[in-house]
Amino acid sequence: MVYSLLELFVEILKSFFGLDMLKSLKLSIVMKQGPAACGNIFCDNEYLLSYKNACCNKIVCKIMILLITISFCCICTSELLMGEELSQVDQEVQKEKLMRLQDFIGGWKGVAMQKLGGSARWSAESEWAWSFDEGVPAIVFELTPGRYFTSGRIVPGKEENMFVLEAKHTESEAVEIFTGFIDENQQLELVNDVIEPGRPARLLIKTLADNKRLVLTLQYGSNIKRLQQGATLGYTRKGTVFATRSRPRNECVVTGGEGNQQVSYQGETYWVCCKGCLSMFEANPEKVIASYEARKAKERAKQPSQ
Repeated sequence: MVYSLLELFVEILKSFFGLDMLKSLKLSIVMKQGPAACGNIFCDNEYLLSYKNACCNKIVCKIMILLITISFCCICTSELLMGEELSQVDQEVQKEKLMRLQDFIGGWKGVAMQKLGGSARWSAESEWAWSFDEGVPAIVFELTPGRYFTSGRIVPGKEENMFVLEAKHTESEAVEIFTGFIDENQQLELVNDVIEPGRPARLLIKTLADNKRLVLTLQYGSNIKRLQQGATLGYTRKGTVFATRSRPRNECVVTGGEGNQQVSYQGETYWVCCKGCLSMFEANPEKVIASYEARKAKERAKQPSQ
């Protein structure tokens, strides 16, 4: 595949430059000899170039070598990225780490209040869900209106109890990276990797009132030790009934969180907690159910015998 693509580059260059010299060029790539082999370009005896002609066409040859190198790197990078999909075991491990944020999942509606540089108030909505794009579990959210961020994606960090947020900037397609953990108050505390004036330096996210309320606090400042509260977004879970009542808990077949929507497969009824889990179930119900049953068996094995 790599060799064929490199030959294609030669044909393109022959058409583009219109040089007879390029008709005789061939590519000899010996993968075991390392990266230096990628630039081994030579000519047939029939079209052997003199040293003088080779010098005159040095720029053309350099351009071709550069294109070949770029194409080779792109192919290698693409193959590496394609191989990043997590195994089933790793997916379960990542899901388990993200379960600490399960209470955020759902639709939310409320009011946002600006406290730094003004006292504006506006209606706000937020939608949190699981995502399994390319087999990688994550928790994603959307904010409406997106005065600070339009959306975000949270994945586990490299260390225990660490999380990484990729937040899309409101004014552009830029992405800001926040890293943090769940503190002793059970709130998710995320700090911007690059602290700059005018942008949130720290985010605090937590639920209240038996997970019926969600609060996002944005803090600003040029020094992480001296931050000011810039805005607070307070939400109530959509469809919330605050009267105390007992009700059965329906477990999400994908993540183990609290399900709120029924799905069926081969006559059996299951529950999912969000649109991301619904998509995952619909894409491969047998795989999801098998994983669910394995998880339940593992839970039963941990229980003490009666």
